[in-house]
Amino acid sequence: MNRSAEVPCVGYIDLVFFDGLMNEAVCLGGAGFISESEDKLAWENVPAFSGYSSFQADRKDANGDIIEEKSVSAETCEALMGQPISDLISMGLAKLKAELAFGLSCSHGDTAKHIPHLLHL
Repeated sequence: MNRSAEVPCVGYIDLVFFDGLMNEAVCLGGAGFISESEDKLAWENVPAFSGYSSFQADRKDANGDIIEEKSVSAETCEALMGQPISDLISMGLAKLKAELAFGLSCSHGDTAKHIPHLLHL
């Protein structure tokens, strides 16, 4: 599940925070999967949040196109990433600021934070 690996991924999951104050989508991290079964199992293990949430999980295909999405809680992001939500948001905002300053865009091929606990929920 490492995005920087040489093996091409069949799918990805990204965790995103929607910052209403800055009107920006902030990538909190993500993971890539080398088999369809691993991709499907990982997506099924991301619990959906039924209320309003500023956090979302995006399931992407091999090209990085969103094919499914679901609202998630801040607690789910913390559990999947293994870090406090405030740290994840701070790191995501810093990365976004750097990308905007240099005219870069985030894509599924970037080495974002790996979701270490995705298969263990």
